[in-house]
Amino acid sequence: METHDQHRSMSCQLDDIRTAIDEIDEEIVALIWRRERLVRLAGPLKDNDAQVKAPERVEEVLEHVRTAAGAQDGDPTVVEATYRAMINAFIDYELKVRRQAETQAKLDAFARS
Repeated sequence: METHDQHRSMSCQLDDIRTAIDEIDEEIVALIWRRERLVRLAGPLKDNDAQVKAPERVEEVLEHVRTAAGAQDGDPTVVEATYRAMINAFIDYELKVRRQAETQAKLDAFARS
């Protein structure tokens, strides 16, 4: 049977783990922000939505991160699932930004006419 002290010790360990996870999450958010800025820079260099979606590039990225996960003894399946969700979110974001830029360009052209 678990004693009160053992329970408190496990609770403290869990709190420490959660604190460490929160710190890592903050680092991940900062890296996602860096990735977002790069996506915004890459977007205007693409001619159409197909280049944004780029399934071949998606597969290259997924293969790269699966390999990186394996090299670090991580679970490639977890990494791939995480990256698929992130890539899909970035594709949606980039398409939205493209639509906004196209709309703004049309408005600017109309204003000049």
